[in-house]
Amino acid sequence: MVLTPRLRSHIADPLAMDIEAPNELHPIGLPRKRQRSATYEAPPDAPPHELPELPKLSGETMLEVFTHRSLRLACHAQYRDNERLSVLGHHTLEMITTQLLFLREPKLKRSDIETQRQALLSVEIIDTWAKFYRLRDELRCDSSFQPTLQEPEQGRLLFLAYLGAAFTEHGHTNVSKWISALLRLSANVFKDNKKISLGPADFEEQSGKRFKPEEGSMGLSTHPLQSVIASISTSYPTTCATSYNTGKPYNPYASQPAPPPNAPPPIPPPPPPPTGGPNPLAPAQPHLAFLPLFNQTASQRGLSVEYSATFEGPPHAGKWNVTCIVNRIEKGRGSGPSKQLAKEQAARAAYHAMGWAPRPFGRF
Repeated sequence: MVLTPRLRSHIADPLAMDIEAPNELHPIGLPRKRQRSATYEAPPDAPPHELPELPKLSGETMLEVFTHRSLRLACHAQYRDNERLSVLGHHTLEMITTQLLFLREPKLKRSDIETQRQALLSVEIIDTWAKFYRLRDELRCDSSFQPTLQEPEQGRLLFLAYLGAAFTEHGHTNVSKWISALLRLSANVFKDNKKISLGPADFEEQSGKRFKPEEGSMGLSTHPLQSVIASISTSYPTTCATSYNTGKPYNPYASQPAPPPNAPPPIPPPPPPPTGGPNPLAPAQPHLAFLPLFNQTASQRGLSVEYSATFEGPPHAGKWNVTCIVNRIEKGRGSGPSKQLAKEQAARAAYHAMGWAPRPFGRF
């Protein structure tokens, strides 16, 4: 495989590729430098020393960057074309440019960031970057594509493909340094962008650091959670957390105030669940409700279960009495402040009355 001298100069490890030396050599044994393309001449206000160095790529990646999609079907190239890399480069360039404009002072509005990013990343500017580095000189394409090679859009796609490849091999920080230098060069060279103010000069260092909010920015401190809590507590009345008529914070463990006169007596709290031992039908779950498991067991044994419930006492302090009837025979009774608790006790009593409870170990 023969690579041009300029293509080899961008390869990070030329020894890893099988390269044949060109026939035409310099008298001292070095390959001759290729003449600059006559179709493009760098602007006088962009001297070569201001142009940042092009990141080096590995050999296989270089071939992928400089293989146009027209070769994919024309000659069945061994290496992939650069379409996928151009997509990656497009989003990488937009992200770096947006970050650069985001960090500038004074801060830009959302609309200003988008407007200036669009001005900096025009097709003509990105195509000029491709001409700065003479990327078209290395592009491999089908002969039928030659008439459109000099279109600005083709230069833009080629540069984006190189950027995408550099991002995959060098990472965000190194690529940000390169693109930051190009953007500053473009803002100084092109007259349309002279009014565009970019981010801080130490963007290269800031791009590799985590973003830290400024003290007092947007009216918030560096502790956003505390500030949000403070804003909520001052924006909404605290009626839900304050005792009536006292203005004191509510304490759930404090003694309850005396009820007003002529108020009905308070409903007593429900008693704790019966402590009749663990559920014998579910030893692995001793606190599981007894009633549904008892009904299921009776159904599996072909027995009919009915519950007769009555209520006695005042409405606010009465109790329920439930009778468990198995095959029309009373087997258990239960009582409690709620109907469900009474049924639970009745089912437990009926279970033991049916003789289903297991005998204790060692008792005959």
